[in-house]
This record gives sequence, C-alpha cells and structure tokens, in this order.
Amino acid sequence: MRYRQRTATAVARLRSGFAARFGVDRRGLAVFRIALGALLCLDLLLRARSLSAFYTDAGVLPRGTLHALYPTLSRLSIHAISGALWVEVALFALAAAFALAVLLGYHTRLALLCSFALLVSLHARNPLVLNGGDSLLRRLAFWGLLLPLGSRWSLDALARAREGIRAARRTRVVTAASAALLLQVVLVYGVTALFKHQGTLWGRGLAVRYVFDLREFTVFLGPVLAGHALPLTVANEAWLALLACAPLLVLTTGRIRAAFVGAFALAHVGLLCTIGVGIFPLVDLVALLPFVPSFVWDGAERRLDRSRLPTATGALTDRLPTPRPIAPTLPAGTTRAARHGLTVVVCVLLVAMCAWNAASLGYVDLGTEGSVDPGQYGWNMFAPDPVTTEVWYVAPAETTGGDHVDAITGEAVSWAPPPSFERQYPTARWRKLLRNAHKRNLIGVQRAYAGSLCTRWNATHADGLERIAVAVAVQRARLDGPEPVTHDVRWQGTCTAANAPSASVA
Repeated sequence: MRYRQRTATAVARLRSGFAARFGVDRRGLAVFRIALGALLCLDLLLRARSLSAFYTDAGVLPRGTLHALYPTLSRLSIHAISGALWVEVALFALAAAFALAVLLGYHTRLALLCSFALLVSLHARNPLVLNGGDSLLRRLAFWGLLLPLGSRWSLDALARAREGIRAARRTRVVTAASAALLLQVVLVYGVTALFKHQGTLWGRGLAVRYVFDLREFTVFLGPVLAGHALPLTVANEAWLALLACAPLLVLTTGRIRAAFVGAFALAHVGLLCTIGVGIFPLVDLVALLPFVPSFVWDGAERRLDRSRLPTATGALTDRLPTPRPIAPTLPAGTTRAARHGLTVVVCVLLVAMCAWNAASLGYVDLGTEGSVDPGQYGWNMFAPDPVTTEVWYVAPAETTGGDHVDAITGEAVSWAPPPSFERQYPTARWRKLLRNAHKRNLIGVQRAYAGSLCTRWNATHADGLERIAVAVAVQRARLDGPEPVTHDVRWQGTCTAANAPSASVA
C-alpha cells in the first residue's frame, strides 16, 4: 500500500514538474498569436518593397532559374505558378488577410494553417533571400497550429462567450505540442552555441569585433560601437555564456525563468539596434513569449482590466460578425483518439528535429551525405566564425550617349569601398541574395541582376544603358586595418541580353 502511495506521489510530482516547465499559459499563447500575426504582416510589408525583383520572372530569380537551382523545393511554391506581377500581388494580399485573421484570432487555426502554407510557398519561391529568422518563423507557425492560440483574447473566444460556451478551466496548456514549441526555441539556441564553439574567433573573444567591423551589416548604433574593443569583447563573452544557459529556459520556473527570458530579449533588442539582419531579432523575441511565467500575465491582465481597452474592444467586436464553427463537432471517443495520435506524431517530429540538427552539426550520420547543409537551416548565423570579408557589387556600364557609369550608384566607376552600403544593399534581403550569388557563383542570378539594373536605369534616365557588366569586389577585414580590394567580373554583355529569358544558372 505504501509502495503504491509513494509511486502515485512520485508520478504526481513528475506531472507537476512537467506542467510547470513545459506548459504554456493561455494568455501567453494569446500574446504569442497576436505577435505572430503582426510579424507575418510586417514580413509581407517589408518583402513587398522588392516584390517584382524577388518574386516575378522580370526579377533576379526567374522561374526557370529557380527550377534549375531548386528542382524539388520549387514544386512547393504556389507563388511559382506564374511569373506575373499581378499574381504575386494577389497572393501577398491573400497572405496579409490570413495574417490579420491570426492577429485578431478569427477562425484562428484555419487562418494560421493558410498563413503557414503561403509562408512556405513564399520561402520556396526565393530561397536565396532567406535567413535563420525565416526558418524559425516557419517552425513557430507550425507548432502554433497544434496549440489553442485562440482560446484567449481573440474573436473566437468572444464568439464562444456570446454563445454561452465556457472557457477552458485550466489556465495552462500542457501537451506534447507545448513542450515541442518550447524545446524548438531551446534547440535553436543550443545548436547555435555548438556551432560557435566549432569556430576559433568566438572562443578568442574576437567574433563580435569582426562582425561590427563589417559596415555592410551595422545599422543604427552599430557604427558607433564599431572599433571599441572592450564593449564588443564583453558582448562576445556574454552572448556565449547566455547561449550556454539556454536549457535553463525550460529547467527553471517563476522569477528565475523570467530573468532568463529578459536577458535573451535584451540581447535580441541589442542585435536589432546594431546589426541589420532583417526580422531575425523580432522572430526571436516572439519565440520567447511562450516562456513568460504566469505571474507576468496576471499583472498584465490586472492592468488591462483597469484600462479602458476592454470597453473599447467590446464596442468594436460587437459590430463584427460572430465566427461560426466550420468543422462539425466530433464524438468524444474520436476526439480522444485524435489527441493521442497527435501526441505520438509530435513526439516523432521532436525526435526527427533533434536528429536532423545533430546531423547538421556532424554528430549523427543519417546516410544523407551532402544533403544536410548547416547553413541552410539558419542556426549558424555568424558561426562557426563570422564572415571576415566585405563584399559589394560594382556595375560598370556604358550609356547610349557614350558615358561610363556605375549602374548601381549612378556615379563614376570606383573599386574603392563605398562610403555607405545602402545603394549596394537597399535591404538585408538584397544583401543576402547578392552574397549568396557571389558565394555560390550563380552567374544566372547575377545576369538577371544586371537586367534589373538596366530596367531601373532606363526608366529614370534619358540616355539608356547599352552595355553593362556585373563585378564583385571583396575586401578582407583585419582588426588592425583592411587589406587591398580584389574584384572579379562575373557577367558582361548588352542590356538586351541581360533581360533575355533564360533557365541557365551557370
């Protein structure tokens, strides 16, 4: 009898400990949903600035080149069904509508499923502009599909309240999917730490100094900190130490966990203010929301109840249509079986995710030599060591009037490092694409880039471009001073040839 009691007590403690560490507060899931929807909208808005250049046949990656570079991945893209601009605009608008529905919590699961499908499609249309933030965003959306993101602070929850359906009594969601969401984030930090320890510069305290020495990456406060060895060395060591503590995000609870969440959030805000890597820091900030302990949401809810926001929100939602269930209610036995089946699937996916990341680190052989590329999955930003070269493009061109100019800057051709990289890389995604084209020697992409430069120039100048070349300039950085600039002409020809359709990537 005592043995049974002790066993029951031990099992109860294990369950309680698991719930405390791998459960997620429903209000945290609600804020996670709102932030995820807002981030999807922001991502679409930022991408729309280069919609034609990145996602149409008139841009830098026509569908012929896409299919040649990524024959399997390109089949997953709905965006690749047409190279016309109006089709891409329609798909962007549709994705924005679903993202807004996710933000509001209107038919949350269906809206997130459609958003996830369109996100995967968009990423498959141009993998050359992706970074680790995009990879993590896909995973957050996927795990969110398996969680009740609309159970609090949503139009779905308001609709259930109007119909007299009680909200779930349990404040915390404790499932295999909640554990998977948290472990996914911890795994990202853990794999990042292991990648960095495979290099040499991080251990010597020099990696962050090299990153800030590259002017094409630094933004806002970055140029101010560049060259200051002490704070950058401290940042290097602090980030390595914080990554090593990543497992404590799930092993701790309460205020200690809140402190670790705050430390990681502060690091990502610092990255956002100094290094231009697109939405990467914002995705990381959203990923930390499910870790926030319940006492934080208790305080936030008390302040929210004292504000005028609930009254204003109620007045607004009274005018909105009530969401109606789309799928029929399943019998209780079927629901239980589906829940158990889903748990098994999530556990299998977790094991597969761990194995795949172990293979990318070289710890496990999956029998797929050459197919697991660490750089493709995004957890190795600036690792094992950061890049130590600045890369920029120069486009010597001749106009119909006989003038010789750089088609990128509109000025005389110069191989010296530019005073600013804004014209070479208008956005972080342009930098990612052109660096990938340089690293992989994608002549087809660089030729299409020449065509886009011709189109842009001819639309704004009386003397159009007749001939153009695309060259890559490289300068290796050293902390005691830069080395000479080298350059290599990758493609040259007429603007007519640059704009001609081609499926070639060589």
